[in-house]
Amino acid sequence: MIDAKPTDFIQTEIEIAKYAKALAHPARIAILNLLKSRNACICGDIVDELPLAQSTVSQHLKELKSVGLIKGDIEGTKVCYCIDDQKWERVQALWNDFFKQFNSGKMKTDVQLKEIVKQKYSEIALQEKEVNQSSCCGAGGCSTEVYNIMTDDYTDLLGYNPDADLGLGCGLPTQYAKIQKGNTVIDLGSGAGNDCFIAREEVGETGKVIGIDFTTAMVEKARINAKKLGFTNVQFIQGDIEEMPVESNIADVVVSNCVLNLVPNKEGVIKEIYRVLKPGGHFSISDVVLIGELPENLQKDAEMYAGCVAGAIQKEEYLGFISNNGFTNVSVQKEKSIIIPDDILGKYLDNAELEAFKNGNTGIFSVTVYAEKPVIL
Repeated sequence: MIDAKPTDFIQTEIEIAKYAKALAHPARIAILNLLKSRNACICGDIVDELPLAQSTVSQHLKELKSVGLIKGDIEGTKVCYCIDDQKWERVQALWNDFFKQFNSGKMKTDVQLKEIVKQKYSEIALQEKEVNQSSCCGAGGCSTEVYNIMTDDYTDLLGYNPDADLGLGCGLPTQYAKIQKGNTVIDLGSGAGNDCFIAREEVGETGKVIGIDFTTAMVEKARINAKKLGFTNVQFIQGDIEEMPVESNIADVVVSNCVLNLVPNKEGVIKEIYRVLKPGGHFSISDVVLIGELPENLQKDAEMYAGCVAGAIQKEEYLGFISNNGFTNVSVQKEKSIIIPDDILGKYLDNAELEAFKNGNTGIFSVTVYAEKPVIL
């Protein structure tokens, strides 16, 4: 397993710490309990109930409001405070996930995995396409059994550019994305720009394509390719798709090809997709999902995670993240089975484990999923 020291804290850690800091005083806990029991209070009501001066209560209310745990609405000459229920749902979800991961021993893993993926895909940017195609999403050992494990053939699609095709991915999301002239399209994990340039063919000169990738080498490679092609409406941004560096309600279409598997917080990315899509917008995403459980050694191996397989989650869970976060008309546009060759699996499984895996009920699939953000009336 590759050892990696993270260069920064992940967004969920920062968010949990922010709320923990805001709650790190017994007076604030007491104020929250009072607001919950009464639904709403003014500052004077809290002073009457708790052993605190008005100036102290005001300061605590300010701290709680600054992180969004409470809301303050002006009623006449006074401010009436209440719990922000939507924010508390987010806090509860964060803490539930924190304890779930902590108790399973996975807290450290999420930080390391993101750094491993960044390192691995920096290397992939410099590899030959043939090397990437004969491995799992460009990572892990290459196979002598097959030439191409996951990728579909892009060469017949309009806008295809061979310099941008690194042989990564597990589908053709742009083929199913229903992109129209003049659309704004965001590609998550844009790599060297392959899907972006195909999307550019669809949106034309009046549209815009934004590629987001958190690997410096990939962004630089994509920008060079865009410059060669003379495109002025294709932009590549370095950033984390768990916290996209773009405005809300900006995209007509979001596409992505075998990228969410590389992100520990998959549901967080789904929420971000919802945020950046315009009302009535939609996404088409190709990814790897499971039916049944992977062998433990495959799940734990960081290199296999960077190769998309160990990062895959159950198909129903994946679709559930989409449906549970506001999307409608969710459908699987394409599904195909992925067969990992024995010479790659043999790196992670002994003979008995390999035989059990091949004869078991676990299936690894590439799916292309479509969903829409509802129009807000």
